[in-house]
Parts: sequence; structure tokens; C-alpha cells
Amino acid sequence: PSGTYVAEECKEQNTSGRCVPCDDGEFMEYSNAFRQCRDCGKCREDQVEVKPCQLIRNTVCACRNGTFCPPDHPCEMCQKCRPRCPEGQVVLKPCTPYSDLQCGPATDTGPEHIWAIVLVLVVFGVALCVWCCCRSPAPGRTGEGDESHLQFLGRLEEQGMGLIQQLLGGLEGQGMRLTQEFLRRLEEQGMILIFMTLSFQVMLQNEIEKPKRNLVPAPGNDPIQVLRRSFYTFARKIPKDDWKKFGRSLDLEENDIVLEWTDDAFYQMLYKWLSREGSKSSVNTLLETLVRLHLGGVAEDISSTLVKNGIFQYETS
Repeated sequence: PSGTYVAEECKEQNTSGRCVPCDDGEFMEYSNAFRQCRDCGKCREDQVEVKPCQLIRNTVCACRNGTFCPPDHPCEMCQKCRPRCPEGQVVLKPCTPYSDLQCGPATDTGPEHIWAIVLVLVVFGVALCVWCCCRSPAPGRTGEGDESHLQFLGRLEEQGMGLIQQLLGGLEGQGMRLTQEFLRRLEEQGMILIFMTLSFQVMLQNEIEKPKRNLVPAPGNDPIQVLRRSFYTFARKIPKDDWKKFGRSLDLEENDIVLEWTDDAFYQMLYKWLSREGSKSSVNTLLETLVRLHLGGVAEDISSTLVKNGIFQYETS
């Protein structure tokens, strides 16, 4: 089993050999017939240890803050992230151990800006529901308490509508900051927990109701060739911590599951799956597997990328 090695092989038929746990500083990630375990890796000076070496897993390292190493390149040395965006551009994604700072035009109206608007709308709607359901005074009761609630409702309406007008008015790059400020104000009123619960239910319902769209090879492309070309996209988009779980969910043998954190190793893992499945293999099988692993957002991102690259298109009814 994983975490052990064969110290003594079986000597007679229908008997078992003797397995011994790996020593300190060693590991073995899968069932094996090796006579010794593998040595644990050590992080370089420009890296930090994310997860220590264990009997069944090698050391996990990542670049230090302010540096990165692209997952689709051999990580021989961490590179410094860009300190800031050029004038006239805004931050789309911050620097991470796996990617550089990503910038874009200040006039961008992409998903982040739209999401900010949706958040504000949800916050405002939830606040009104809370007011109607939880803040209603008992019959016959009036006074300063009721007046303060009315004042709060007025402030909430003014602030919420003001933020929505600002967002829709084109204050590009300010959407998330404004949303965070409004959430802070909502928290001060003791309503943030209700907001988080209900907004999660809204997002979950939207995800359930979201229509499934299968991918098909773009006209003129060989199905097997474009499927193989997609493997590197899967490698770049799926978090490395989920690679092994992804391979096991495809019913691959332990010896066929990726052992190295490189795109080429991930490609070889999927190539073995392709060789086993043959004509039954499909990019939609890989995407559906991600959804079952609660990585639906990753699956959607991969689908969009493959369509944008022109090798796949959405199936039309």
C-alpha cells in the first residue's frame, strides 16, 4: 500500500510479502512493489513549504510572496511579479505563486464588474426581505424603535440605490470596492450572516438551473486530435492539489496517475485515459468529472477557453 515498501517478498505460493512503512524523510504515494521509498523533496531558497512531506505525499512547495512560476513551464526559478499595472489599466488578477499580476483596460466590463453589480442587487433585496420579515413591529407598537428602523430602511435604500447607480453609471474598476463598503455597512447592522446565507442559496439555485452545454469539435477538426490538444488546458486550469483526485475519478490505475507536478505528466495521465477509452472518450466526460468533484467553475472556465481557442464549439440543439 501507499506509505510502505516491500521489505521482504513472498517466498511461497499463496503467501504475502512483508511491507514496512517508509522511514522519516521518505514517502510513497501509491501501491507498489518497490524495495525502497522515495526521498522527500526540499523546497528551494526562493520557495516556501506549503505542505510538509508525509508518508503518502511528497513535499509541496510554492514560490514566495511577490514571485511566481507558471505551471506550464519547468519551475527552475521563481520570477518576480510585476509591482503594479501600467497607467490606464486596472488589476484583473493579483499575483499568485502560479501566475503574474494580470492587468487590463480600465474600461473593462467583464465578469468581475457584473458580479459586483449582482452582489449589490442581492444585498439590497435581502435587506428589504429582512426588513419586511424580521423587523416588523408587533401590532399596536410604535415609538422610537420603529422610527429608527424606518430611518435605517431609508438609509439602506439610499445607499443601495446610490451604489447601483454608480456601478451602472460606469465607475469602472470601483465595483468591488463599493460592494465591499456596502457589505461593511450591512455588517454593522447585524445582517451580514443573513445576507451570506440567502445569497449562497441564490447562487446555488442559479447553478442548478444553469443549462448544460456540451462541446463538440469545431468543423474541420479531428475529434481525437482536438481532445489531445485540450489536455494542456485542463492541466493549466485544474488546481494541482486536485490532479490525483481527478485521475482517480476517471478510474485510472494508481500507477497511471500523475506523479510529477508538470503539465507533461498531467498530459500523459490523460493520454492513458484516452488510450483506454478509445472512441468513447470525450471532452464532456472530463468536464462532467470536474463538476462531480465540485469544480464546476473550473469546468466552465475550461469550456470557455476551448471555445475561444477555436478547437471546440457549443453543441446546438
